[in-house]
Amino acid sequence: MIRNYFKIAWRNVRSGGWYSTLNIGGLAVVLAVSLLLFWWVKDELTFDRFHSSADRIYQINARFGKGTDENTFTSTPGPVAVVARKQIPEVESVVRMGYYPGGTFRANGKTFNEKDNLVYTETSFLEIFDGFKVLYGNEKALFPEPNSVVLTRKLATKFFGNADAVGKTFENIETHISLTVSAVIEDAPDNSSLRHNMYVNLEVLKNTEPEKGERELVDENWDNYGFETYVKLGSNVRPENVAKKLTSIQASVLKGKPNLSDYQLQPLTDIHLYPVEGNGSVMKQVSILGVVAVLLLSIGCINYVNLTTARATRRCKEIGIRKVVGAGSAQLARQLLVESLLTLGLALILSIVFLQALLPLYASLTGKSGSIISLLDPQAWQMLVGSLAFCFLLAGIYPAVMVAKFNPIQALKGHSGQANGAVVRKLLVVKQFALATTLIVGTFIIGSQLRFIRERDPGFKREHVFTFNGRNFTPQFKQALGGQSSVSGISTSTDTPVNIQTGTASVDWDGKEKDRTLIMVQMGIDKDFISNFGIKILAGRDFSGSKSDSAHFILNETAVKETGIVDPVGKRFKHEGTEGTIIGIVKDFNITTIREPIWPLVMFSKPEQNYIVNVHTTGERAPAALGAAEKLWKQYLPAYPFEYTFLDANYNDLYRSEQQTGKLFNVFAGIAIVISCLGLLGLASFITEQRTKEIGIRKVLGATVLNVTTLLSKDFMKLVVVAIVIATPIAWFLMEQWLKDFAYKITIQWWMFLLAGCLSIITALLTISVQSVKAALADPVKSIKSE
Repeated sequence: MIRNYFKIAWRNVRSGGWYSTLNIGGLAVVLAVSLLLFWWVKDELTFDRFHSSADRIYQINARFGKGTDENTFTSTPGPVAVVARKQIPEVESVVRMGYYPGGTFRANGKTFNEKDNLVYTETSFLEIFDGFKVLYGNEKALFPEPNSVVLTRKLATKFFGNADAVGKTFENIETHISLTVSAVIEDAPDNSSLRHNMYVNLEVLKNTEPEKGERELVDENWDNYGFETYVKLGSNVRPENVAKKLTSIQASVLKGKPNLSDYQLQPLTDIHLYPVEGNGSVMKQVSILGVVAVLLLSIGCINYVNLTTARATRRCKEIGIRKVVGAGSAQLARQLLVESLLTLGLALILSIVFLQALLPLYASLTGKSGSIISLLDPQAWQMLVGSLAFCFLLAGIYPAVMVAKFNPIQALKGHSGQANGAVVRKLLVVKQFALATTLIVGTFIIGSQLRFIRERDPGFKREHVFTFNGRNFTPQFKQALGGQSSVSGISTSTDTPVNIQTGTASVDWDGKEKDRTLIMVQMGIDKDFISNFGIKILAGRDFSGSKSDSAHFILNETAVKETGIVDPVGKRFKHEGTEGTIIGIVKDFNITTIREPIWPLVMFSKPEQNYIVNVHTTGERAPAALGAAEKLWKQYLPAYPFEYTFLDANYNDLYRSEQQTGKLFNVFAGIAIVISCLGLLGLASFITEQRTKEIGIRKVLGATVLNVTTLLSKDFMKLVVVAIVIATPIAWFLMEQWLKDFAYKITIQWWMFLLAGCLSIITALLTISVQSVKAALADPVKSIKSE
C-alpha cells in the first residue's frame, strides 16, 4: 500500500509541471536560508560551551561607582587571582590573562608584526579552558620554562611553516626577549570568546616589570586593573558568595581605600551574549534573526499551502471518483500526506545543494567560517529533520485534510464544495505579505541607521588618516615624513580617537566628594593631535610641546559636566598621581561607538609614551603619502615591517555586527518577498481557473484587457493593503527595540513604511498581472467552453 502511495505521489509530482517546480524550489530556498540562520543562532547560543566545565566557569568583573557613576569592567588587579587561589576554598582553579602589547617578532629568519590577540597567561589556562585541543606539546606542563609561549596552529604555521614548532625560539626584537614554543593548540572555534593567537607565560611579565621600576610585582599590585580573571568553581557553589569574599578581602587589604564598589561573577556562557560593558545587543540580534528564520520557514510553508490547494482544484474529479469507488477520507489524506512528504523530501535534497552553494556568501555576510555546516555533523541533520518536520506539520497536514474532505458530488462536477477554503487562503496571503513587509521596513530602518553612523560628524576628522605603530618612531623619521608634500600633518597618541581603550579612576579635583569614584577615559597626545584632527577647543588652549605640559590636562565637555568644575581652565586636577592644572576644554567627540553616550575624557601630554602615529593626508595624495611613509620606514627602520590602517576602516569595524545585520536583512527581505510572490502567483492561478468562464463571457460582452486585469487584481490588492496595515505597528515596535541599543540614532519616519508598502504593492501587482493578463488575453470562446 505504501509503495502504491509513493508511486502515485511521484506521478502527481511529475505531472505537476510548474506547480511542482515552484513548490519544491520555493521550499528548498527557504529551507537552505533558514537552516543557515538556525545554525548561526545555534552557534551564538553555544558560545564557550565546548569546555567540559563551562557551566562552572566564571569571569570576575569589577564594579565601580554608584548611581550615575556606576560602571562594570572585565578588568581586575593581578592579586585577585592569588587571593582566589589561596583563600577561597570554593574555587577549584583560577587563571588570569593580561594584555601582551605584541610588537615585531623575528622567527625562522623572517620578521612579523603581531599586535592583536596576544595575552599573558598562566599554567592553569588549560585546567579551566580544556576545550582547546593541544596539537603538540605537553598540556600538563604548559609553560615548562619562564619564557615559554603557546601558539595557535595559525600563528605557528605563519612563524615556522608546516614544521613542528615545539622547542623553536623566536624573539621580540623590540624588547629583545626570546620566547620558546612549548605547545601548539588548535585555532579557537567561531563560537569562542577567547580568540587569542599567542599565550605568553605570565612569568615573563613578572620578570621584566620590576627591572623597569614602573610598578610592583604582578601578584602584589592592587591598583593595576590589567587582567581578565576566570575561576572554575566547585559543584553547587553560589558565585555571589565567592564575589562577596573577594570584595571583602580587597577591602581589608586596601583598608577602605575608595575605588572598587564590589566584584561580580559572570558565567562564561553569558559573556558573549550579555557583555557587561555593552547592553545585551548581541542577544537581541540573535533573538531577532532566530525569529526571522522561523518567519521565513512560515512564509515558505504558506506558499506551499497556497500552491497545493490551488492545484487541488484540478484534481476535484480525481478525488470525487476515488470517493465514489470507495476511498475513505483517511486513505485520501494518507495519499496526500505521502505526496507532501515526497515534495518536502525533494525540497530537502535540493536545499542541501543550495546550502553548500550559499556557504561562501554566508561566510562573507556573517564573518563565520564558510565550512561550518558539515553533513557528517549530527547537529546539522537534527536541524534538517527538525525543519522538515516543522514544514510538514505546518504545510503538509492542512492541504491533505482539506482535499480529503471534498464533497464527492461537488468534486465530480469540478468543485471542492468547501466555502471556507478561499478565506483561509486569503488569510495566508495576508500573513505572508505582512511578514515580508515587516522585513522590508527593517531593511530601510537598519540601512538608515547605518548611513547615520557613516555620515554623522564624530567631532574629529577621520577621513584620509592612516595610523601605524610608532614605538620605534624617531624624531628624524617624523621630520622627514612631515616634510613630504603629500602629508598635511603628523601627530602621536596612546590611542586612536576612533576607539579609546584605556580609562582610570585615579583622578581628583577640588570639590570632589570623598567617596565618589568617577571613571574617566584617558588618552595621551602630543601638541599636534587636536589641531590635526580638527577637534574644537571651547576654552583655554592646546598643549604647547614644552616640558610643563606633563602637568597640564585637557578635558572634554562631558568631563566638565560630570566633575561639576565651574570655570575649569586654571583649576587643579590630579591624574594618575600627577598634580597639575586644567589648561583647556574641548568639544565632545565620539571616543567609542555611538551605542554608548560620550564618556568623560582627560587628555595628558607625555609624548614619550605615545606609540600610535597618525598621518593626515587627502584623498588624492593618500597613495603618495603611503608610498613616502613606507620608503622612509625602510630607510630608518629596515628591521621592522611596515603595517598601517586607515581610521575609516577602524571606524567601520566598530559597527561590523550592525553591518552584518543590515546585509542579512536585505537578503532575507528579498527572499521573503520572492517566496510571497510565488504564493500569490499560485492563488492568482487558482482564482483565474475558477473564473475562466466568467472572464470569457465578460470579453464577449466587450470587456477590455485592462477591465479584466483590474477585476482580477483588485481583490488581491485589498489583501496586500490589509497586510501592510498589520505589518506597520509590528515593524515599528521591533525596530524601536533595535534602535534602543544606540545612544545616538535616527528617528523612524513615516515614509519608510510608505515606501515599504508601495514596494509590496508594486511587487504583488506585477505578480498578479502575470496570471491576470494571461487570462484576459485568452480566446473567450475557449474560455466559455472550459467548464
